[in-house]
Amino acid sequence: MSLLSNEFRIAVSMSDLVVWSGDQDDNFSSHPALDAVATSLGVSVDIRGLHALYFEATPIGTGDVHVFSRTSNPTNVFAIDMYRDLTDQLDVIAIGVRCEETAGSIVKMSLRSLFDSASYQVCYEEANVLVEFRSMIDASNFPRSVGKHGYLQKLLVHRDG
Repeated sequence: MSLLSNEFRIAVSMSDLVVWSGDQDDNFSSHPALDAVATSLGVSVDIRGLHALYFEATPIGTGDVHVFSRTSNPTNVFAIDMYRDLTDQLDVIAIGVRCEETAGSIVKMSLRSLFDSASYQVCYEEANVLVEFRSMIDASNFPRSVGKHGYLQKLLVHRDG
């Protein structure tokens, strides 16, 4: 039995996932903590691209769940629910992570660092089983109706080799 939590879920503002380095619209990079999580999981996650998708191409009342994993190691998963609620003025998204025990301490430290530095700290959870995280990545739940207008949210799976 594992002593470390291997499932994590945080909810923060989408704007907390990046770090700005100047005044221009494209002078930002992914938060170093998220880079550390992706590296420890062995997955490629384009946080800059997801940020642009969220703010430039995801109308309010829509937004899908993106799941990143490796075909060769399906245990390690990075998921992000980018649904934009009609009444949400903080642009809150949820991130879920499942990892092997060997990556647990890095993932925990990195996600906790991201959450602690977030301008809007909505939720931080860690456990060996997180029901909301598992529901977030369960393909049998999709498409699912979300929001007041019944948007049919999709699960988009991105797998590296």
